[in-house]
Amino acid sequence: MFRKEVVKANQQRLYGRVSLTQPISLHVSVTFIFVAFVVIVIYLSQASFSRKEIVKGYLLPGKGVVKVFTHRSGVIDRLYVEEGETVQQGDDLLKIKNSQNLATGVELSVALSQELSLQIKYLQQELNANNEMFRKDNWHIIEQKKQLANRLTLINEAISTNNIKLSIKEKKKEKNKKLLENGYISTTQYDESEEEYLEILEEENGLKRELAQTRFEISLLESKYLELPERKIINEANLKRKISELKSQITDLKNQFEFIEKAPESGVITAIQPIEGSKVDVNTPLLSILPIDSPLEIELLLPTRSAGFIEIGNKVNVRFDAFPYQKFGFITGVISNIDKVVVLPSEKVLPIQLDEAMYRVRAKLNQQSIKAYGKKFPLKVGMIADADIILEKRALLEWLLDPIYAVKGKLG
Repeated sequence: MFRKEVVKANQQRLYGRVSLTQPISLHVSVTFIFVAFVVIVIYLSQASFSRKEIVKGYLLPGKGVVKVFTHRSGVIDRLYVEEGETVQQGDDLLKIKNSQNLATGVELSVALSQELSLQIKYLQQELNANNEMFRKDNWHIIEQKKQLANRLTLINEAISTNNIKLSIKEKKKEKNKKLLENGYISTTQYDESEEEYLEILEEENGLKRELAQTRFEISLLESKYLELPERKIINEANLKRKISELKSQITDLKNQFEFIEKAPESGVITAIQPIEGSKVDVNTPLLSILPIDSPLEIELLLPTRSAGFIEIGNKVNVRFDAFPYQKFGFITGVISNIDKVVVLPSEKVLPIQLDEAMYRVRAKLNQQSIKAYGKKFPLKVGMIADADIILEKRALLEWLLDPIYAVKGKLG
């Protein structure tokens, strides 16, 4: 079927081994691709990417800010403190006046206070007069007692003398009676002796009555002498009570028209709103007090849609509006508290305007100042900032494989 020459020709082979040569560029390309693949895999497995949530916040002390309000409206008469001054609880902060003027131009509070002070002056004079009166009455009673004691002595002496005379007259009367019975004297003579006896007896009775009256007067003086200190104490107490009532009225009057606001807590004065002469009301904060040893923390406002993965301990990078982070960097912190109740826009007045429901998240800062231009500038209450809350940190390879894991989880 085939010619022999053709078959024979096909049976002939070349001498030696067949070698297929490849260009050097191909080897280089394959090696480069392999190395690049290994580098990419290593990079994806080692490099990480942080998932974060960007929120707004503001600085406030860890122990909170004590805002001081007035309990009555009025005009600032005097400020006793300055910005940055440290005060102790109970220290005077400012004086507020709320008085009216009379037609004469005199303040009503001043006129009323002067009238009450005048009444106190009169009562004080009466109190001094009461003491002087007690001294005089006491001296007068003592003198009367001395006089009555002398009279009592004289009366007793007179009674003693009269008793002797009475005894003599009685003996004479008895003697004349015997003489009359024996007829030695007349009845007239006897009657004369008896009359003398009766006169002496009547005189003795008069002395005894005078003695009793003197003793009664001494007893009255003793009672009066004992009552005198008591009466002095009662009068003095009544006068002092009236003076105290008037002083209390003056105090109430000053509190009505002039009062002093005191520090409710120890701390540093900040955010002084009014100046001397300005009007204030009960709804306007006068100033704020930062509690001592209270480091600043940042309160972040977290939308409800972003609250799912936030946890205590998450890292926070804070960028302050007052210190552009492109030039001064940022401050790190750690979330320390997460409120469990949302804050609605209508519920609370905050330094940041709320447009939706938010969770309040508190974070502690690692430093209380920012270094700029070679100096440290302390952070201040109320500074607004943006913050990146680091939710999780994962390798890039995990992020690339995450959709596969998600599908696998759904299929599983």
